[in-house]
Amino acid sequence: MNDLGQISAAALQQYLAHGEDRGLDIDAAMTIAGLSRDTLSQPDARIDGEDFEALLHHLILQANDPLFGLRTSAFIQPGSYNVIGYIAMSVGTLHEALDKVTLYEKLVGDMGTTDIALTPEQAQIRWNCRYTRQPARQHLIDNVLSSWLCYARWLTGNQQLAPHQVWLEHAAPDNASKAAYHDIFQCEVCFNKPVSALIGPAQLLDLPIRQPDPLLLSTLESHAIAQLDKLGVETGLARRVRQCIHDAIGHTLPRKENIAERLGMNVRTLHRHLADEGHSWQKLLDEVRLQEARHQLRQTRKPQAEIAEALGYSDIRSFQRSFKRHTGMTPGQYRQQELQD
Repeated sequence: MNDLGQISAAALQQYLAHGEDRGLDIDAAMTIAGLSRDTLSQPDARIDGEDFEALLHHLILQANDPLFGLRTSAFIQPGSYNVIGYIAMSVGTLHEALDKVTLYEKLVGDMGTTDIALTPEQAQIRWNCRYTRQPARQHLIDNVLSSWLCYARWLTGNQQLAPHQVWLEHAAPDNASKAAYHDIFQCEVCFNKPVSALIGPAQLLDLPIRQPDPLLLSTLESHAIAQLDKLGVETGLARRVRQCIHDAIGHTLPRKENIAERLGMNVRTLHRHLADEGHSWQKLLDEVRLQEARHQLRQTRKPQAEIAEALGYSDIRSFQRSFKRHTGMTPGQYRQQELQD
């Protein structure tokens, strides 16, 4: 069974608010999921992911609405993202806000992970949902992407803010539902895509936040780090570097100079701080590459040459040598073993 981790009780409120607005029987849904209003009223409470999936599934069935997840974005507010929502209000630009999301999103829950793929021309902000069962998966993806955009409009004070395209994994709905997607995203919405993402010009991420507050940001980040420590989540520089490498992989070989700049330091300072934590740039790069290689070999049928190129290796032989050095087996042997298990 897929381990769905946990979700912050604060993140549930968006779904409950929409359900109550629709006149759904919230108490019945919570009873089926084994949850209580007392538990959900505590902002710092953590809810088991399986219970959340059961709650969401029952609400979706009650609503009988293929747009249930999409329409929950109307109820987004800063508290929906735990302390991250307030951190995003305190930074300078949308890009900085998204960087904070990738660092602290486990405070919201384990529903999925965010990564940002950037080129000089384009930004692709993707969400990788951990939930595999339907209908929860579709509605979660619809909720996350539409909520991101609604919250970004509020943060910037620009209600016309829109990407160029939205990609969604699920099949295209009927024409009336397509119109609803367009009404919210205000751009072309493409279905049956390999990933779920907001896609637009890179300069959109340079839009300023309405009321940045650097002093408050420092306090909020200290609180976020303390919360992650309580959850047993790594919070040091190495984790931030791993996330930056992961965001870059698949598009271009991540360069330490670019990562250092993204983290607000020079390369020399980056090396020194990583050494203080017992890490090195090459070690972290190898770790992320190996993790992604294992995922690609296990979950896809991509040829090894394609995986090697995506991970930034000069050729397939370099990839094979590195993989065997770290695992004791070739990529082909690893893939075959996973197929047999």
